[in-house]
Amino acid sequence: MVKAVIIDDDTYSRMVLREILKKAIEGVEILGEAGSVAEGTNLIERVNPDLVFLDISMPDGTGFDVLDRVKNIEFRIIFITAYSEYAIKAFKYSAFDYIVKPIRIEEISKSIARIPRNKKIDNKVAVSALKANLMSSGGESNPKTIALPDQNGFAIIEVDNIVRCEGLRNYTRILFSDNSEKVSSRTLLEFEKLLTPLGFVRIHRSHLVNLVNVIRYIKAMGGMVELRTGEQLKVSPKYKDDLLNKLLSNKLG
Repeated sequence: MVKAVIIDDDTYSRMVLREILKKAIEGVEILGEAGSVAEGTNLIERVNPDLVFLDISMPDGTGFDVLDRVKNIEFRIIFITAYSEYAIKAFKYSAFDYIVKPIRIEEISKSIARIPRNKKIDNKVAVSALKANLMSSGGESNPKTIALPDQNGFAIIEVDNIVRCEGLRNYTRILFSDNSEKVSSRTLLEFEKLLTPLGFVRIHRSHLVNLVNVIRYIKAMGGMVELRTGEQLKVSPKYKDDLLNKLLSNKLG
C-alpha cells in the first residue's frame, strides 16, 4: 500500500483527486490533505508519506517551498500543475511525473503505475534540476539538463555532454563525451521522445545520436556516421533521409 498526501490550495482539485484515488486506483491510501505551504510541510513531517501529490502554486508560496522546508525528500512526488505546454518539458527532463489540471483519471493511473514500490529515493538533487529547468522553460528555451534515476537517487546530466544513446532491450546505455557511460531503465524510445527536441536524431533501431557530435556522414556500406569519439555507426535506411535533412539544416544554420 502506497501512503500518500495531497497538498493543493484548490479544494475542488483535492476533492476530485481524493475521490479518484479512493474509487478507481488500488493500492493508494490517503493519509491527509493540506492547502498551503505551512500546512503541507507539517503534514509531511507528521505522517512521513511514500507519495506526495504537490501543487506548484499556493497562496503562501510554492510547492518548492514545501520541499525546501522538509528535512528529507525520500518520498515520490507527482506534481499537480496548470503550467502551459512549454513548461511541461521541465518535468519530463527532470524525471518527475505530473498531472495537468483539470485532473483526469487516465493521467493519475499512468503516474501511479510508474511508481516503484517499496523504494525510497533522495529527490533533493532532482528537485534542484527541476527548478532550474522550469526557469529555462519559462523563457521557452530548452532545458540544459536531464535527471537520470540511479540506485542512490538521481544523476543530473548536462545534455550537451551526451554523445549517443544505445538501446539494450528495455534499457538504454548512455555514452558521454568524457568516455564514461550510464545504463538507464528508460527505453531508447523514451529517450528519443525526450531528446529529439534537443538536437538528437535516431539513426538506427539501436542508436540515437547527438547531432553536435556527428562530424562526418559516410556513404559507404549504405550510410554511416562518424562521431567525435571516433566511432562509426551504421545508419538504417529508415532513418537516413531524416538524418541527412537535419545535418544539412545544422550546416546551413
